[in-house]
Amino acid sequence: MNTKQKILKYLEENRDDFISGEDMAKKLNISRTAIWKGVNSLRDQGFVINSSTNKGYQIDKDCDKISEFGIKHNLSDELKEKDIDIIYYDSIDSTNTEMKRRLYSEKLNNYTVIVADEQTGGRGRRGRDFISPKGSGIYFSIVLFPEDNFDMSSFDLVTVRAAVAVAKSINEITDKEAKIKWVNDVFVDGKKVCGILSEADSDFENRHIKSIIVGIGINFSTKEENFGELKNKAGSINPKGVLRSELCAKIISNFYDIYYHQSNESVLDYYTKYSNVINQEVEFELNSKKYSGIAEKFDEKGNLIVKLDDSNKMTLSSGEISIRGDFYR
Repeated sequence: MNTKQKILKYLEENRDDFISGEDMAKKLNISRTAIWKGVNSLRDQGFVINSSTNKGYQIDKDCDKISEFGIKHNLSDELKEKDIDIIYYDSIDSTNTEMKRRLYSEKLNNYTVIVADEQTGGRGRRGRDFISPKGSGIYFSIVLFPEDNFDMSSFDLVTVRAAVAVAKSINEITDKEAKIKWVNDVFVDGKKVCGILSEADSDFENRHIKSIIVGIGINFSTKEENFGELKNKAGSINPKGVLRSELCAKIISNFYDIYYHQSNESVLDYYTKYSNVINQEVEFELNSKKYSGIAEKFDEKGNLIVKLDDSNKMTLSSGEISIRGDFYR
């Protein structure tokens, strides 16, 4: 860890207080001149750091510059104790793509997180682009190394758990209410604010999944003009009094708890409770044929059961559905 990183870590851990240059120099065992240079370098990077002759330095309470140290400071006690790896980039093509590169070139610890302030090639499902402008979103990927007995048919439940973690976190620490659209989208105020892309490295011959990458992209305070032709469907959370590092840490912590400690039944209960699909009339296409019906419930694998009429039902394991009526508002 270099001098600038040490200073940022210390300031994030003491965000509520002013820290004098003298105290910081003693604590970090570096000179006050190095403190001054490091603070100025952090300001050049976009951190808003207040200074006072009599008080010292403090990151401004409204400074929303995301950092690995800001995220770590807000993690659950369990994850702080585990000291998970968080790798930060100011800009990258895609956090999922970078995680794949690292998986092929080095040994990663379970639950390593890659987070970026900007993605230049963010990816969504079905090869779509995910708009990821600088300074306004939360873009991160988590790698999981499942046990040897992982049930490949339960892969979709990983995405379900991630969606629950995102919605639960938004509902817990912001002034907004999040809803989940099957299977991987989270909505606030009637617009999509989050997409999730789960990718597996599988050995199909032995039916073994070696790793799973869960990518999460969130429009935190992204401006409407960034969405272009999607502005009627995409939106941002725009919460009051919450920083990006805080929400990112909350999601990372909740996902760990949900993935490792919560039963499928309890996760699907939450998924159902916060679904904006259940009991809605939906339309979908399967094998080039169009269908419509009522979204009835989710099965134990997270598949969507649609009631077509009084005697016919269909179980959807993937794909996309449209909700009829004034859904986007």
